[in-house]
Amino acid sequence: MNRFILTILVLLILVTFKPALGENNPELTFNISGKKETVIDLYELKNKLDSKTITLKDPYYKKQKKYRAFVLKDVLDLAYGNKWKSDKFSDISFRAKDGYEAVSDLSKLSEDGCYLVFDDLENNGWEKIGEKNQIPGPYYIVWKGAHQTAKYGYPWPWQLFSINLMLFSNQYPEVYPKGVSKDSSVYKGFELVKKRCVRCHSINKQGGKVGPDLNAPMNILEYIPVNMVKEFIRHPSKYRYTYMPDNEDLSVEQLNNIIDYLWFKYREKKK
Repeated sequence: MNRFILTILVLLILVTFKPALGENNPELTFNISGKKETVIDLYELKNKLDSKTITLKDPYYKKQKKYRAFVLKDVLDLAYGNKWKSDKFSDISFRAKDGYEAVSDLSKLSEDGCYLVFDDLENNGWEKIGEKNQIPGPYYIVWKGAHQTAKYGYPWPWQLFSINLMLFSNQYPEVYPKGVSKDSSVYKGFELVKKRCVRCHSINKQGGKVGPDLNAPMNILEYIPVNMVKEFIRHPSKYRYTYMPDNEDLSVEQLNNIIDYLWFKYREKKK
């Protein structure tokens, strides 16, 4: 068999095999500033990257789990090349199918310990997760470090379908506090909201879609007393069944900073 015929046969096998993967070959969309950069499926990830078996204490399952995964930095290199390491960008957002949108600054994603999981090795398919018993696939971001939790701004989105490389102030201008110094209470409050709140809540329709908008059509401080807002931020589980995690580690100063940021957005809207 000559080389030309062999090449044709190999290509036919690959073309036939790839579509046959069907639901087992999910796509992941990579955007830059909201515009599509590329789409990579699981078939391509497996062929271009090394996958690893990892074991970790999963905070959502509250037990030890074993997964098959890619190192996230390798995935970002494949999708973006060196662009994601450029100082033109500040953050990456991870969007899930249910509207959850986790935002992380690039310094965290440069750390070791982050993985893109594509297979739960302890079950015949994915084990369901969360109060709504959701399937976390096709892709799930996890971290191995003990401190690399959502509470400290490390994203753990499941049902991931798109990733967006961006400059936060350009991508979310309604969330970003314009004209304030970075050592002000307003900016410090913004950093906490960005780290802990924007994954589920929006500001003027920009951000997550799981929880209510915090500034539109009314600012939350217009209809809920400040002390109640602080208490709910710290202990939401005392008041309702919710995906919102408790934030018992927040200091009085940090809670006040969040309130200052929310008042700032209220005044900005009223101008």
